[in-house]
Amino acid sequence: MTQTQSMTLRDASHATSNPFVGTWKLVSISSSESRLFGERPMGILIYDADGHVAVQIMRNPRPDISSGPGFPTAKEVQIAYKGYYAYYGTYEVNREKKTITHHLEGSLRPGDVGKDFTRAYEISGNRLALTPVDDSQARDACLTWERAT
Repeated sequence: MTQTQSMTLRDASHATSNPFVGTWKLVSISSSESRLFGERPMGILIYDADGHVAVQIMRNPRPDISSGPGFPTAKEVQIAYKGYYAYYGTYEVNREKKTITHHLEGSLRPGDVGKDFTRAYEISGNRLALTPVDDSQARDACLTWERAT
């Protein structure tokens, strides 16, 4: 991959503009997994100019924990875990392929640590659509974000 094909955010911080940098709020999830996050999921996606990314998505409304916050039952923990997802790491943009790759350094799901999530991107106005390109189980997924800052 040549330098013109791929750009890290360290390079981008010196570029005239990087359309990803900033905070994005989740608008919608369209996929078979969207049921895990309810009808009105909430989330935040943050890209910084130094090449870091952080994502959090949660079910809306969040489930109540009837046993109280200190001692949830195993079932309540399972429901809460399935309705929340978060990770952080670095990212890399390939403008030629119109993809962005998140390199996961930490994740709520331990099996995702060290993975790369590559997404096709489309930016239209203040909206960002991200679609997996190499995950056969989630090819139908599309997360739409709206710029918050």
